[in-house]
Amino acid sequence: MNPIEQIRAVIGAIGTGDKNNAGGIFINNIKNEFQVLGGELQVGHVPVKELDYGNAVGIVKSVAGYLPEYLAGHDLLSERKPAAEQHMLMFVKKIPGKIIDFIHVYKLDMKYGGGAGRVLEQGTSDRYPSFVTDRVYFKSLLIPVEKGGLPAQDSFRPVRVFDLTYTESDQAFHTFAVFDDINYRELTRELHVRMELDDVFRISLKLYSFVVYDYFTSCLNVLRPTVAELDKAAALFEPLFLLIYSKYKPVDELISATAREGSFPGLLVPHENELAPSESFLAVLREYFGRFRTVRDDELALKGWWRIDCEHGCE
Repeated sequence: MNPIEQIRAVIGAIGTGDKNNAGGIFINNIKNEFQVLGGELQVGHVPVKELDYGNAVGIVKSVAGYLPEYLAGHDLLSERKPAAEQHMLMFVKKIPGKIIDFIHVYKLDMKYGGGAGRVLEQGTSDRYPSFVTDRVYFKSLLIPVEKGGLPAQDSFRPVRVFDLTYTESDQAFHTFAVFDDINYRELTRELHVRMELDDVFRISLKLYSFVVYDYFTSCLNVLRPTVAELDKAAALFEPLFLLIYSKYKPVDELISATAREGSFPGLLVPHENELAPSESFLAVLREYFGRFRTVRDDELALKGWWRIDCEHGCE
């Protein structure tokens, strides 16, 4: 059995009743998310060039023991997207929607970072140090993809809100190159400016954004990607994504007004060639995002961390 098959077998062996053994979810001073584990994770020497899947089998076995609820139902993305993220392990799950579908991608960063653990053996020019850590850095994104049978996970195609990668500032448009110099945070800020929904988010957008720019589209961060939370997130994000899409392109490209109202009755209303949220949809959005808050006591402040808590309704 090759390493990819071994990793997939580990994920496939997760039982339906297996529960996470983990602590809280935090963000550090550079706004990266990490999950504290209920024990320690040992990571061997990861090659500087790329984390190959042979070296990843043992890591996945350990992570699956701590976070089975987040990995259950997922598959290993054998070809990383984007390919430049050579030290990420990417797990994907298909979630069907009414008008568009979704791919959930759960990315674990296995590259050693200073302060993230205890070094067991120093690295070299070709490999990072081996280390023990009590946390994993992650990204958990719900990505809108084209409807139609949900294509193979290795070839999913996002529904783009940007034909070109640009952002708006001071009534001028600035075009970015498509690769390394994309300003993701500025494009995320642009999404929120156009949405005009800042009052639905309890957490400051300067600290953490649930709706973000990635994969040339608008994605939703799902901090606790259990089966129940992913289903809840997809049901909310589908009409929200249509609203966002309407700020950039004619929404009729995706769905007619009649079909939209039939699929999401009373949630979206036409407004100057765009869509706006109804009062009932605003209430749904406030309830969903209002569950989360940041906590920072003296100990967390010394570390430069914030903890993100879910106060109610998280499964």
